Amino acid sequence: MNTNNLPSKIKWSAPEYHFHEKNTEWYWVLGIITAALVLTAFILHNFLFAVFAVLAGFSLGLYGARRPRLAYHEVNPGGISIGNKKINYEHIDHFWINYEPPVKKEIIFESKKTFSPHTTMLLGQADPEQIRRYLLQYLKEKKIDESFVSALAHFLKF
Repeated sequence: MNTNNLPSKIKWSAPEYHFHEKNTEWYWVLGIITAALVLTAFILHNFLFAVFAVLAGFSLGLYGARRPRLAYHEVNPGGISIGNKKINYEHIDHFWINYEPPVKKEIIFESKKTFSPHTTMLLGQADPEQIRRYLLQYLKEKKIDESFVSALAHFLKF
C-alpha cells in the first residue's frame, strides 16, 4: 500500500445523516398509528400509555421533519472526528466503506464497545479511495452489513 501521497489528515463536510423527504402520506400514517394507539390505550384504561403514544407520535413527527445539519468530519493519526465527537482508533475494531452512489456514500466503523456497535460517517464529496487508503494505516477493513435497526430506519424513511 502506497502511503507516500497521503496527507497528514483528511477533512470534509457532509450532512449528519441521510435525509428522506417525507410527504403528507407519511404524516397521515403517523397520525393514524398514533390515534390507534391512543384509542387502544383508552379502551384498556391505560392513560399513561395514551400520553406516551401522543408524545411519541409528536416526537417522531418533529424528528422526521428535522433536516440534518452539516457536520465536519476528519480522519487523522489519532482517530476520527464526526462534528464534535472524537473516537480514537483503539476503540474501533474495523471499518467498511459502503459506496454505491448516489444511494450510499458512507463509512461504517465497528466499535469494540458492546452498547454502541456502529458509527457511520457520510462521505459527501470526499474521495472514498483516499480515505480507505488512509484508514488502512490504522484499522482493518472488513465488510459490515447494515444492521436491523438501520434497515428499519431506512424503511421508515428516517
